[in-house]
Amino acid sequence: MKTEFKPNVDLMRAFNSQVMLINDKVGAENGLTLIKAGADGPPIHTHPEQEEHFVIISGQMEVYKKDKWHTLKASDEMTIPKQMPHSYRSRHSEDCIFHYELTPNRNFSEMMKSFENLQNEGKLKGKDLRSIIYLAMTFKKYKAEVQSVQPPNFVISTMAGIGGLLGFKL
Repeated sequence: MKTEFKPNVDLMRAFNSQVMLINDKVGAENGLTLIKAGADGPPIHTHPEQEEHFVIISGQMEVYKKDKWHTLKASDEMTIPKQMPHSYRSRHSEDCIFHYELTPNRNFSEMMKSFENLQNEGKLKGKDLRSIIYLAMTFKKYKAEVQSVQPPNFVISTMAGIGGLLGFKL
């Protein structure tokens, strides 16, 4: 796959990554993601209603699937069935670009744009308490797209509830 990487969602300050939403497949959401060298990815999570497929375009990354980390290199592929715990990270010296596809189509792309808006508003900065609350509130809003495994979903719900009590708004 030869696609020039032109991100249209910048999550670099909050998540060390950028996303190029493509969404050119009927019944699926797809795009390219760049994760910075040496960076952690999202918390371990599941997609309750979607299968996810990764193809590494350049670089390397590690993908957590079910209960162990797998190193993927350029042209390697991996499919994550719906409801399977997974994540990704970079432990290598170069950035990694990978193609993702989520099926069936849901609101994952909308969720990515929500994260970018929160980051741009200064509400998502990293691992501080305020950022964690906003992350939890977003996970709760998009619970059909993503469910946290680590931390457990009840922690996400509790943090989102605290955010609501404190008047945090998405």
